[in-house]
Amino acid sequence: MPRRQDSAPVPIPSAAVLAAALLAAACAGTRRDPDPTPLNPTAALEVRTAGSGMQDIPAFEGTVLTYTRANMRRTESRHKGGGAVARPADIESGPRIERLDRKLVWTLDDKARRARQCPLKGCPVPAPKKNPGVRPADGAGKDATCRLKTSNMVLIVEPTGKKRRLNGFDVTQYAVKWATTFHDNASRRSTGTVDLDIWTAETTGDLRDALAAEKAFEDAHGKLGGADAEADYFALLPPAAAKMIASYLAPSVSPTDRAAFLAGPKKADKVPGVPILTTVRWNFSGEACAGNALPPSEAGKPLFTLTSEVRVHRMEPRHDSLFAVPKDYKITK
Repeated sequence: MPRRQDSAPVPIPSAAVLAAALLAAACAGTRRDPDPTPLNPTAALEVRTAGSGMQDIPAFEGTVLTYTRANMRRTESRHKGGGAVARPADIESGPRIERLDRKLVWTLDDKARRARQCPLKGCPVPAPKKNPGVRPADGAGKDATCRLKTSNMVLIVEPTGKKRRLNGFDVTQYAVKWATTFHDNASRRSTGTVDLDIWTAETTGDLRDALAAEKAFEDAHGKLGGADAEADYFALLPPAAAKMIASYLAPSVSPTDRAAFLAGPKKADKVPGVPILTTVRWNFSGEACAGNALPPSEAGKPLFTLTSEVRVHRMEPRHDSLFAVPKDYKITK
């Protein structure tokens, strides 16, 4: 190995330079967090959803963030397009804070720096004004006599054997086909088919702890009789996909029958693990209620495609201030 050639002596820093460096290090070591409230373990969940749109529903994308402890939760939502279908029903104009220990809910308006305070059971909703010029919804319009009923449901779950690393999770792939037969009052039949490509993670380590914190909140929330809690992002069918299918079936299927139909997968065998990435494709074909605002799928093309992806799901240290209304906000009741 060649020897290192002699070089000029390395200059020694002056006393002033050393003093300045030591002062900077001391200041860095004592720098205070601008938020003085305590840090405590918090379940953090980030879910991104994107849909292709369908009929009168434009394409959309959005992200929902939730921060949860056993007796409190904060929900933040950012969405583009899709209208109410893309947004969880319990999110209004801004961040939402639920405090079970105080039995109160606040919805924040960060631009106006104010918050609306409601009981945990929800704010009173004024009765809608009757407008004779508005046509009734839920199939009371064109050919309202044609109604669909479900007559058979088949749900098949098949592991593909594929595995990979996704967003920090070790995930396994499952292919799910959920096919339902519908018939109308003229005995004509159609088939609605949901194809799901699901990647799931085992409930271990940090993911298990985050799920436990969320379950503790939801159990306590239910016992207090609060308004509907956060959407179930770990259901077999993602919430936004369920809303789009319900919207599609609305002209010909009653609200009660739609709810029973969408609850079907909950009664069937579940996919093992927690969904991290789910792709949904919805198809509808057949002659039932033909011409009754139920356009069938084009050959080889789904009526819509939706993707739901968990970007983050873990325990994190978060300041207590995350679950409180800022002091300078005006609170209205």
